[in-house]
Amino acid sequence: MKIFSSGIVSYILIILTFLFFTACQQQTENRLYEKESPYSFEDTLLNLDIAISEQNYRIIHRSHIGQAIRDRGDTDFPLATITNFCNITYAKEMMEINPQLINEMPCNISVRQSNSGQVIISTELMDETSQNTKQQVFAKKINHNLKTIIGATIE
Repeated sequence: MKIFSSGIVSYILIILTFLFFTACQQQTENRLYEKESPYSFEDTLLNLDIAISEQNYRIIHRSHIGQAIRDRGDTDFPLATITNFCNITYAKEMMEINPQLINEMPCNISVRQSNSGQVIISTELMDETSQNTKQQVFAKKINHNLKTIIGATIE
């Protein structure tokens, strides 16, 4: 007794295979958080400095990637700068929750020009889906801080 035609069976197998592979993949949500700035590139960087300090972070380093590329001869290359900052109290808390989180240090914000000249400010948010409840709470707190910094930068 033939219940399904071979075409239907093939279709079901394709669907099941797709569901199997997508269900087994790590769920990687898009954690990139970005906004357009109404200010010039330079003014956005100045506003970012103020916003970072208002959230009790300290700037550690700034990489002027776009300017370095311009200095090598590509004079029209869009500007792009990455600002690294830290709050030692949060860093300690993070490492006490999970020492491996040091590899995902969330305190980086980039300011870049698009090809059309628009200034974009962005960061990668921490993963809030950990099985560790303390890590989830910490990630939500840091993500709130990062969003607040970006919001204050472009106000």
